[in-house]
Amino acid sequence: MKILLIGPRPPPHGGISVHVSGIHQRLIAAGVQCVILDSSLITDRLRFVRELASYAVCGWTLQVHTNGHNRNSWLLALLCGMAGRWNGGSSLTIHSGMMPGYLRTSPSWRRKLIGFVCRLYSQVICVGPAIQDAAISVGTLAERTELAPASLAAESPDVPLDPQVLAWIQLHQPVISTTLFFRPEYGFDLLIEGLARLRERYPSIGCLVMGSGERRQQAETLVRGAGLENDVLLLGDVNHDICLALMRRSHVFVRPTLQDGDSMSVREALALGVPVVASRVGSRPPAVTLFHPGDVEDMLSGIDLALAGNLRTGQSIQESCAST
Repeated sequence: MKILLIGPRPPPHGGISVHVSGIHQRLIAAGVQCVILDSSLITDRLRFVRELASYAVCGWTLQVHTNGHNRNSWLLALLCGMAGRWNGGSSLTIHSGMMPGYLRTSPSWRRKLIGFVCRLYSQVICVGPAIQDAAISVGTLAERTELAPASLAAESPDVPLDPQVLAWIQLHQPVISTTLFFRPEYGFDLLIEGLARLRERYPSIGCLVMGSGERRQQAETLVRGAGLENDVLLLGDVNHDICLALMRRSHVFVRPTLQDGDSMSVREALALGVPVVASRVGSRPPAVTLFHPGDVEDMLSGIDLALAGNLRTGQSIQESCAST
């Protein structure tokens, strides 16, 4: 079997790109012939279509990974679904928790088109139940849909970390970690407001922020305005292995999103034994402490609860860093 994975690949190390990269690594390790066609290449339409067609006509099975919450996502899915009909077949994985809202606000012609696109695929994989319900609502046969959360790492790898980052961690107690893109739906402004209040109770608190985005400069301005430039470390886009290693060194992982799907980083934090506080959106595992999206007081209550348990029973972050 020959598999063509179609989706973004790192960098940046976001949920979909990490998921696609992880599938690729596992398939290669299992001896399966597998190649990634980077969906960012679609900006060069002719090159993308040429590469897609060359794989499809040679019998490769297409596995398409996309967010499903904008026009370009569905144009990509339409193109790949039609190519998959030529020979090897295809499956579609929809990742974004904003997809159901996108469908609800779409005109009827667009909903019909999305339904047609989904029916081009032999299987439509949805990372959360709301996404699955939305796919079925536009005419996708229920037996063609599958609910499957994004893959996750069971443990953080043993990777060397920047000594300056480790020194920063040792100066802060407790440490919060988060992964995000600097876009409004990720709730970074809510997190900064919460951190400013938490510092009154935890004077040495620190926050590791992993991620990138077009609003990075606005994020830096927000941090400075809150007087947190020494306590919030904006690490940018980091390798996934480093992300996991840093996540493991934090007392709590916070996911302040206003919209979400089935966040892979939430599941990874739990798998690493790190308490998670996340907004009540998308699909969350039972062990997550939930708060109402956009409610800073509710978020702070959840963080206080998680920190109280972790700081009382767990090894200190300083001890953990000193042992590395």
